[in-house]
Amino acid sequence: MIRRLVIYIFSAMSILHGLAVSGAEVHGVWRVSLLDSRNIVLAGEYSDFLRDEFVRRLPERMGVFNKLPGWAREYRFSINATEIIADTRPRLAKLFSDASGIKVLGGNGEEIVVKSHGYWLNPVGLAGFTGDAEREALTRNVLAVHYIFLEFARELPAGEELTIKLPTGEELHWRYLPEESCSALYKYNQVGYMPSAPEKYAYIGAWRGTGGAMPLGDYAGREFTIIDASEGKICYSGKLRSRCVDPVNESGEPFTGEEVLELDFSDFSIPGNYFFYISGIGRSENFRIGDAGLAESFYIHARGLYHKRCGIAKESRYTAWSAPECHTRVFRGTFPPHDRHYSAGSAERDYGFFDSFHRPVNVNAFRLISENIPSPAEALELAGGWHDAADYDRRPYHLGIVGDLAAVYLLKPENFSDGQLNIPESGNGIPDILDEAVWGMRHLLSSQQEDGGVGTWIETVRHPTPGDPLPPEEGLTYYQSRATLNSTLEYAAYAAELALALKRAGAQEEYMLFRDSARRAWSYAINPANRKVSVYSYDGKTVFYHEPSELALEYLLKAGYNLSLLFNDPEYLSPLSGRTEELLSVMRRDSWRWSPLFWIELEVFRNEEAAVELPETIRQARREQIIAEADRMLEQQENNYPYRTIWYGSDEAWVHTMSWGTYHPLRRAEMLIVAHALTGESKYLAGAYLANDFHNGANAMGMTMTSGLGEVYPVRFLDLISYGDGVAEFVPGITPYMNTYGISSEDAGMAHGLFYPARFDQGFAGVNESLAPCCGLDFDSHIIALRKAWPIWRRWANLEMYNVPASEYTVWETIAPAAVTAGYLLNGASLPESDWLERRPASDIRELKGYFRLP
Repeated sequence: MIRRLVIYIFSAMSILHGLAVSGAEVHGVWRVSLLDSRNIVLAGEYSDFLRDEFVRRLPERMGVFNKLPGWAREYRFSINATEIIADTRPRLAKLFSDASGIKVLGGNGEEIVVKSHGYWLNPVGLAGFTGDAEREALTRNVLAVHYIFLEFARELPAGEELTIKLPTGEELHWRYLPEESCSALYKYNQVGYMPSAPEKYAYIGAWRGTGGAMPLGDYAGREFTIIDASEGKICYSGKLRSRCVDPVNESGEPFTGEEVLELDFSDFSIPGNYFFYISGIGRSENFRIGDAGLAESFYIHARGLYHKRCGIAKESRYTAWSAPECHTRVFRGTFPPHDRHYSAGSAERDYGFFDSFHRPVNVNAFRLISENIPSPAEALELAGGWHDAADYDRRPYHLGIVGDLAAVYLLKPENFSDGQLNIPESGNGIPDILDEAVWGMRHLLSSQQEDGGVGTWIETVRHPTPGDPLPPEEGLTYYQSRATLNSTLEYAAYAAELALALKRAGAQEEYMLFRDSARRAWSYAINPANRKVSVYSYDGKTVFYHEPSELALEYLLKAGYNLSLLFNDPEYLSPLSGRTEELLSVMRRDSWRWSPLFWIELEVFRNEEAAVELPETIRQARREQIIAEADRMLEQQENNYPYRTIWYGSDEAWVHTMSWGTYHPLRRAEMLIVAHALTGESKYLAGAYLANDFHNGANAMGMTMTSGLGEVYPVRFLDLISYGDGVAEFVPGITPYMNTYGISSEDAGMAHGLFYPARFDQGFAGVNESLAPCCGLDFDSHIIALRKAWPIWRRWANLEMYNVPASEYTVWETIAPAAVTAGYLLNGASLPESDWLERRPASDIRELKGYFRLP
């Protein structure tokens, strides 16, 4: 893909009457972005100045305190940054919020009248500083980008050079070149539209912070054109149309904050490289139509799993984000693997943790592990699985990744091939997607007990932190959970599903390995004699863990059905005899927790010679459930928001549940691809393509939702490896949770405001400053104003470990679903293109457009 990038970045030094802090001139790095012939955006950040000031002031701040305990030194280190930010950011916010201090001169030196003005700031991640150690240390402070939106009273003629004088004394020079400068108004799929997609849309829109929505009414009905990027000829034209009005929630909080117009080019499908053009706005960045766009998306999403592999070195021939081998040495532990059992339930339930009076109790897993380390502990060599998220545990939830990778292969084997992902197994004759699934099971296969039992959780005694060394030097010991009936049954279900996929791929040796392992696990799980009551020391007391007396019916069906296919033996389904109504009840109650692909075997193998035919009622009920939910999603996508996305309407009960990545379009679109697989109806495929478009940039923020994907993507998030691997750009293929619907108190206190309590014992007087949307508010009033002003779909406050529901991710919640959905949408398998293989990280993340993304 040919990518065109025309941006302006300035290291703007203070001149004449510049702003000074403690005698030092404030200087920032600025970028100017075009909206249209009357509107521009200035984006600036001051991290270089802050770091210089930090080093200058640090000796005075630490001073005589060198002999203090480590926690006190760390506090003063962080407070040194807080004080510098508190000296600088409020003054900048006040200056940039006042249009009168900003002067814009035209080409002939006359002042251009600023008709309207807006201001905002966005957190871009925690602020790291270097002290007496070489390694940068993160502090409890946030770096921010300041945005100044300027609307001029007249149109700019092509070629006019502007001189922009900021109230800090900084001076910027920018030339208006509408045929070359790309407007940030365009929101589109930055990776590429599929030619076969029946609906294709781009959008224009902008939110201008305190300036509100950019008015676009004058553009409605105007012509847009699609121009061939290499030849410059017009290939398509259409009319700009208004989308639905931006809704507000019951509290009056806006969702996009924009007026949105759409560019509908659904009937244009010729592969090629193009850009949009609208008179008065100018051109967009290049975009492409072609199958390679989804191929690249799948490649990056799936390699997000590779980059999170545990127990293997990531080598330079496979990635520029290399890392050493980690966590292969694990010890067999004693803790149970079901994290939901650690919370006290009702006294009536027969499982979980109980005290000596059989009263349910809450138990902290870290503490339970640390207080019950077996001696001597059996050492295991367990390479396999994935780091769950920013930290390094391997969770039972990851079995669902294995199931989904196997399932999408079974549904679309033609979309997957060997060598497709450039991973260490490429070239072994097995499709790479199944190699990745096998990696997700290797550690469990290796640790399966002689009696068939499998513990499915590998954990340690605490969360690692950004201050820890990278693995394998972080010094934490990891333990594998004990086997239970249900953990082993769950393993059997997914091992058998993987065996079915490997068999279809012709991987005979691997198929036999997982088939036999699944059978051994089944034998353990259905033997009630293996149910145990375990005794633990906990917080100076004795607690008892009881396994459930019943096996989980959903896994009993999944494992039994798959094993009946693998061994042509009806006995594997006999435990379900007469329990159809129970199964239906479980499905109705709990299927919201399941992947839509969970029981896909019932459809994939429906017409094959199975030893036992599952009651048609169960298969039909699941089919009806999937289709009904998919239809609801299509209605949401078309009608609920100006940008087409699969989410509840503004007045629906679940609209606020965006945290932890639940709203991610490719995660939700798994329902659509399954509905398409069940029915063959094109409307579900069209909806899944639109979900991919939203994920890849056709959204309010105008950015993709995965690192390394497209042109504007997340550049900072909570990822421990990326903090310490020495590579400036964070690892690609990671999809952070992002929006949380609400606004965290940490954001209000560290980014859009500065609210830090006084610690006079540490020599810190405290800070109480609101910054955006306005200054001078107390904390409670600041929160209210922030909610009213900051649109919901734009509220990604990247505070990393201080806002985990927004800044972290997991392999099973965000990365794998994106890979699975993109994989289903492929138009056949293809090998990676050379520029994907040769990609190298940026040396400074400020080079990346996602750093200065518009708010």
